[in-house]
Formats: sequence, structure tokens, C-alpha cells
Amino acid sequence: MIDRSRINGTFALGQPTHQELLESFERKVQIIRDRVASVAHGYHSGCYIVGRPGTSKTFTVKKELDRLEAPSTLQNARMTPMGLFSFIAEHPEHVIVLDDIPSLFKNDQAMQILMAALDGKPGQPRKVTYKSKDQDIHVLFSGAIIAISNLPLRRDPLAQALGSRVVMLEHEPTDEEIAAFMQHLAAKGHADLSSEECLEVVKFVIAETRSYDMRLDLRHLNKAWQDFRQDKHGRSKTPWKDLVRTSLQKIATEPVLSMSKRDDIELQRQKVRDAMRRFPDDWRTQMEATGLAKSTFYNRRKEVLADADSVAA
Repeated sequence: MIDRSRINGTFALGQPTHQELLESFERKVQIIRDRVASVAHGYHSGCYIVGRPGTSKTFTVKKELDRLEAPSTLQNARMTPMGLFSFIAEHPEHVIVLDDIPSLFKNDQAMQILMAALDGKPGQPRKVTYKSKDQDIHVLFSGAIIAISNLPLRRDPLAQALGSRVVMLEHEPTDEEIAAFMQHLAAKGHADLSSEECLEVVKFVIAETRSYDMRLDLRHLNKAWQDFRQDKHGRSKTPWKDLVRTSLQKIATEPVLSMSKRDDIELQRQKVRDAMRRFPDDWRTQMEATGLAKSTFYNRRKEVLADADSVAA
């Protein structure tokens, strides 16, 4: 009999079952819900959630805030520091969700505004000031901020100071867990599609995504279901599989412009740090948890250890 007991959060022997993968994904999503609740109920003034696209970060945050009936507002467009300050001033008691706005966390002035908004006791008013050549204004902010990003915070004193004011969470489910969740969603059906039709689309999306050597993305599945519906309704002369395939092919061949090489390396380092913290005495499990190639893992691990030594010195 295969022993499927879990050791340090990983499966000890054999391949995990569909149910085990689904439960593992649910545990990771539950951490997001609990972090949202900790902010909405005033235990923390902010949270920074990082992870690759299409893993249910934003959906889970929004759904949990709705469930809690917490006053909240979301911003997902480009923002200037003054725009951030104005947004905070307009929602002084809300949970503000900043969804994938990397420009804010690269701007020192915006970071200082965020630090002021997050510095102090949760639920208590914190003074946030905006100074310019012609203005010196302030607002009392007693709300909270949830930032959702595909990139970790920068590695510099200003970013580290911000990071010390919030709770951090890396959400990085495996492709196998995402696949299990896709099948779970398919079992419920979608719009006017049966569970059998949804599962057919899921299997195709998984196979095509893997053929392009891409990571699974829940947003691709939702688009694929819509392509299937369009074909089913007789409103497309192109078969749904070709619609899905051409969409994925376009994504696979587009150059990635949103992440620089330096950002990519820093994301790898963050994965290594998290794996080393979770599995301090098992480098093999660390490597598996990061999903990095062996040579890349060793390079990033060496750099992380060097950083730790320099801090200790």
C-alpha cells in the first residue's frame, strides 16, 4: 500500500490523487482568505500577496471581501503617487485593493505614501501626507491595504521597510493543483455548458498548455469556455479547439515584456528563500518546491546564502 501521508507539506511517497491535489490547492487558497480576513477585521493594516498570474489571487481576495461584507475598493490601473494619495483620501476607512500595479512599488514617493498609510495600529487613524512644491496636505487613514502582484517586493531598504509593515504571502500552487481545481470547476458546469462539456474543454486546455511548455492559467480556461459556447451557439465558423489553440499559441510566442531579467532572478530568489524556510534541512525538497532547474536552483540558493551572510556580518 502506498503511504500518502504528508511530511513537511509534501507528499511522502507515490503520486498524489486528484482529491489530495484539490485539497492542497484549497489549503493555499484558504491562506489568502485568512489573510484577507486578518486585514478586514483589523488584525493587520496590510497584506502583500505575490504569485504568478492565473492562480485565483484576485478572485479569492474579492470574493472573500464580499463574503465578509467589508467596505472595500479595488484599483487595477496605472497610478501616480498623487493618484494613490487621492485614492486613499477618497476611501479613508476602506480596505483598498491594489491589483497588479508594479509602477507603484517601483516609485519611491508612492512607497513612502504606502508606508505612512500602513504605519501604526490597525484600525487606528494614520496620518498620510503628500508634499509637493505647491501643496502640503494630509489625510487620516484608518483603513487597510491589500496589494496583489506577480512580482516580489524590491530588495532595497525602502521596500524592506514597507514589507515590515505588512504580512507577506507567496501564493504559488503547482500546475498539478491548478489542473485538479480546473476539473473541480468543470464538475459544476459553466453557464449553459454541462459538466461533461466543461471537462472536455479542461482536458484540451491542459494538453495544449503543456504542448507549448506554458504554466496553467485559470484565465485561459474561462476564455476557452467562452470559445466553446460561441461554437456551440453556432456563432463561429472556426471550431472552438482552433479558437483556443490560436489564443494560447499567440500567448506562447509573445515576448515577455512585463518582467525584466533582474525581476525574474529576484522572483527565483524569493522562491528559494521560501523553500529554505519551509524545508530547512532538505535541499532536494527545496528544489522541488521552487520548480526551478537544478543549476538555476543552486545559483539562486548560493546568492540567498551570500545575502544572509552579509546581513549577519
